[in-house]
Amino acid sequence: MKNKKWKEFEELTGKCYRHLAGFGEDRACWQNAYETLKQILAEERSRTPDYGAELSQLDEDTDYRCDIQGWMQDYLDEVEMSQEGEGLLQVCEELLELFQWEEDNPSDIKFLKASALGSMNRTDDRAAFCRQWLAEEPENISAVTASIYASLASGELETAGQLIKQHIREETQCTEENDILFTAASIYYQKTGNKKEKKRIDQELKKYEKILEEFFMGGGEDEMAWGDDEFPFI
Repeated sequence: MKNKKWKEFEELTGKCYRHLAGFGEDRACWQNAYETLKQILAEERSRTPDYGAELSQLDEDTDYRCDIQGWMQDYLDEVEMSQEGEGLLQVCEELLELFQWEEDNPSDIKFLKASALGSMNRTDDRAAFCRQWLAEEPENISAVTASIYASLASGELETAGQLIKQHIREETQCTEENDILFTAASIYYQKTGNKKEKKRIDQELKKYEKILEEFFMGGGEDEMAWGDDEFPFI
């Protein structure tokens, strides 16, 4: 790690995880680490414009000592929990600009951006952002789900219902890939008073929750009923 600030970043991320573990570190370490990372990118890109174009390239550059991708996800979780919508929105927009996102899809960040706009009551901006995202990635479950929530917030129930029917058919099972969609559908059917469909959706959610519980608890005597290629949430 040629840039000396990487050592500072590494020390700060250590403080972040001590904070998570409850060892008394100040929450400010998360933002300090993020600001240090931005400083590193600015310095390196002043010399090499395409430095760290992808987030994953930073891990390669640091020989995976800092697990930057893992830390970034934890940082976003921390920002979501501790900051109001404006702070979360700023971070999401910065991250979308900082990297090219050609190797990895920034769906989680875009979903958080939509949520931040919603928490700020920027209903029209949220709807416009989700429409553009969905147009670009019509099969992206995160984009679909964000659009459903945006439609519910703006009172466009018909649009939300159409999206749900397009992506949840009678035979569709709830899995790791679409559980957020099923949750949105449950809220939609609750809002529209469709008790029959809400019951069906909730049953699928409960099935998936049971599968997860059995998996993490070891699956009882059989340890799991599926082979390695049969996990319904992988």
